[in-house]
Amino acid sequence: MEKKAFLYALLTALIWGLAPAFEKMGLKGRIDPYVGVVMRTIPIAVIGITGLLFMGRLRDIAAADTRSILFVITGGLLAGFLGQLSFYSALKSGEASVVVPLAATYPLVALFISVLFLGESFTWQKLVGIGMIVGGVILVR
Repeated sequence: MEKKAFLYALLTALIWGLAPAFEKMGLKGRIDPYVGVVMRTIPIAVIGITGLLFMGRLRDIAAADTRSILFVITGGLLAGFLGQLSFYSALKSGEASVVVPLAATYPLVALFISVLFLGESFTWQKLVGIGMIVGGVILVR
């Protein structure tokens, strides 16, 4: 992995590690997980569209092919809406220290989907990684 990708991955882990603490604090109040997901999405959409306008890249949307757009939208609906809704529902009623690591096992699903449908290779290193993830979930639970 190149250094830039590694640093961005670490930054992602830091940000994604901080976010659930804020979300859990917000969900402690009188807020439904569905409303929470919608409220979380609004600033993302506003900032994203504003960024496209500011950078003069709004036309990039029209230039994208339909198939790519549909796949990205489907991924957004699955992860950004349904996944976030189920995550907020779990976070509202459970401990963040248990919910977050369990939800973070999504690489297992991604690995199996990638091998079965995207033709990616399955290696011993990936098998060991799966074992470590499963072991971690068992320990946290």
